[in-house]
Amino acid sequence: MLPLLVDGLIVVLLLVVLGRGFRLQRSLRDLGHDDGEIARLISALDRATARAHAAIEGLRKTAEASGERLAGQLTGAQRLADDLQFLTSRGEQAADRLLEQIRKERPAAQRPQPMAPGANRSAGGPNRAVPSADLERTLRTLR
Repeated sequence: MLPLLVDGLIVVLLLVVLGRGFRLQRSLRDLGHDDGEIARLISALDRATARAHAAIEGLRKTAEASGERLAGQLTGAQRLADDLQFLTSRGEQAADRLLEQIRKERPAAQRPQPMAPGANRSAGGPNRAVPSADLERTLRTLR
């Protein structure tokens, strides 16, 4: 009886191993079929990586070109700012000379007195030289 029981146990174990073998064979066969799909996925990933590298290179070149263009514009802007500062300085000097010339040419007694606010400046008369006083006042405020 014991040999029969051992033989039965061996048969059961062989059946279990046989079932596992069939499952293993099926898994290997499926893996072989999936191998083509894995290769396609790897190929697609490789193409996407190549496109990403090309895009990054394009962005780098664009950034370099933009940086160079911006540097040129900054140089031009700095030159314009320097020119503007020079012209402003020259304008202030000219305004100062004009103001001094107006003061020298007009004696203190002839200098018009500033008009009261709201007075009619367009009317002719003794205060006709008021625009010069306005000019003088404007030049002072511009400094």
